[in-house]
Amino acid sequence: MLREMGVRVWLPEDAPAASVVAATAATVEEARPQPRPSSTPSASAPRTAAPPSTRAVAAAADEPQRMPGLAPADWLVVGDALDAADPQQQQLLENMLRAIAVGLVAPTRERRAVYVAVDAPPANGAPGNAPLAAALAVVEPRGVLALGRAAAAALLGADAPLGTVRGRVHAHAGLPVVVTFSLAFLLRHPAEKAKAWADLCLAVGALSA
Repeated sequence: MLREMGVRVWLPEDAPAASVVAATAATVEEARPQPRPSSTPSASAPRTAAPPSTRAVAAAADEPQRMPGLAPADWLVVGDALDAADPQQQQLLENMLRAIAVGLVAPTRERRAVYVAVDAPPANGAPGNAPLAAALAVVEPRGVLALGRAAAAALLGADAPLGTVRGRVHAHAGLPVVVTFSLAFLLRHPAEKAKAWADLCLAVGALSA
């Protein structure tokens, strides 16, 4: 789970042994004599499509999924609008959700999370809750995760430094709310991902209570 979020996990020194064995087996297989291909291809032999390259497969696996619309889900995640020019934000969001066994696309509401973007609080400090109220009515979540200061302000009704609202369970409309860092902040400060993981664990515990 920590590896999903990019938190470094210690491995034993002899962990690469399996890869050495696999490489040795591959070398033995290459040494076996291979049948010579026929110089004249059969006219009746069907053509097969070339398999995708390893680079193409890896790129497809790393590409974030398209953000789905509102749907009933146990989790409502509130944060800043995702930067379309920075796919790493959505990729990090998906990794964080995967670490707690939920996702933006899931067959059941118990395994599903819905992401809603909120605007930064205006200069007068009064947060706007219109998109949030609409999302709460449709999603009917069991718990809410706030990513960043703007999301925390929209949910808690006051703009406060993130350090003063992290680490404890709040309430909004009778639902447990846990605040953690924004996606953009975590990408700029990856060392803080361990603290974000602690916040996710707190949110899971609040949902299970």
